[in-house]
Amino acid sequence: MKVSEDRVAGSEGVGQLAARWASENPSSEALSARAHRSLPAGVTHDVRRADPFSVAVARAAGSRKWDLDGHEIICYVMGHGALLLGHGNAEVVDAVREQAGRFLHPGAAHELECDWAEAVIGLVPSAERVRFTSSGTEATLLALRVARAATGRPRIVKLAGHFHGWHDQVSFGTDPPFRGPDTAGLPPGLEADVVVSAADIDAVSEVLARRDVAAVILEASGAAWGTVPLPAGFLEALRRETLATETVLIFDEVVSGFRWSPGGVQQVAGVQPDLTALGKILAGGMPGGAVCGRADLMGALALSPGDPHRVAHPGTHNAHPACAAAGVATLRIAASGEAQDQGARLASELRDALSGVLSRRGVAGLAYGESSTFHLLLGQQGAPDSLPLSKLKAGVGPRLSSELHCGMLLGGVHLFHGSGFLSTTHTERDLEQTVEAFAATVPVLQAEGLL
Repeated sequence: MKVSEDRVAGSEGVGQLAARWASENPSSEALSARAHRSLPAGVTHDVRRADPFSVAVARAAGSRKWDLDGHEIICYVMGHGALLLGHGNAEVVDAVREQAGRFLHPGAAHELECDWAEAVIGLVPSAERVRFTSSGTEATLLALRVARAATGRPRIVKLAGHFHGWHDQVSFGTDPPFRGPDTAGLPPGLEADVVVSAADIDAVSEVLARRDVAAVILEASGAAWGTVPLPAGFLEALRRETLATETVLIFDEVVSGFRWSPGGVQQVAGVQPDLTALGKILAGGMPGGAVCGRADLMGALALSPGDPHRVAHPGTHNAHPACAAAGVATLRIAASGEAQDQGARLASELRDALSGVLSRRGVAGLAYGESSTFHLLLGQQGAPDSLPLSKLKAGVGPRLSSELHCGMLLGGVHLFHGSGFLSTTHTERDLEQTVEAFAATVPVLQAEGLL
């Protein structure tokens, strides 16, 4: 999978920054070639696809990681947002190691599942009962099943641009043009029970008035963990409408849970949903998800086999002991709110500094976000809350995306597709290096006509 001179010269997918980065990372390139022989597209998650190839990591610690070619890199991917405490937090690693020495899978109840559930209930305002899953996708799937069972209604409403995992019923309207299926392979007719709505309370209310909707599900942070902010007052208005129509309100806090605050967005906003889907930080970097919420709704999972109202939910690795150990250790540290405050402060500084680089270079755009996150908006005038969904989620195009990604890697910074998460281990020095890398990359992007 060599990046040939012809390919570079053709400028179809690889620009000068990508070509330079490829030439400096032969080990990542070799692993990518190997992976293509056994893994579709050479990756195990769609979001890890990269042009010219994916960076391969050998080890990580704190805010940094080292690739196979020995480059030290500041990490803003942070386990896709799962690592509030950075890579290799000692308390989390010790908890997993200790548990692994006891047992990995007892095929029975264990104390840690209660410890973990009690930690969730103690932090998430709406949580009265908890059922663990193995991922955030499974959590949203189960939440919708519970909602349909409770209401006897078949339909769901999801908001355009909002992502809830990859199971069938939520695989509509996530990406441009925000209508129809997001993927091949969905069952015919499923779309009839899925309403993709704009984040407009009047539009949602019109659908709910028919009283055939089981649930409204949305990212409480706004689409793509705040890439597309919700209108002011939307959560409060949606809570009123769902209560009036006896519709289950589901907050997807897989990303925002325990990051926006110990209790997630719902704690910050003061709006409690009926059910919440959790993941990411919940399991401290290990696989894990959960549905939590009202005891009466969650009670459908407790009914006896044979009861027509029972919601069945097996799962070999639900509340896996090693994942529970990581989760309990992480939530114990996250409970005070200090970790969230520290990350949010640094993220605010970073957003301001990155925006300053664009301003000084005369480039339209800015860095924005909430809590300990940031998003780069390039080539667009105006604040994010004034721009349409299509512009905020359309991305920057494959060539600019690749050049930005590789330019930042050359400066020792790994962005998450133009966005990023901060952790308790990021430092002022990390921010300085990140801004320096961005300041070096932007002029090259301008010279290439990409900005």
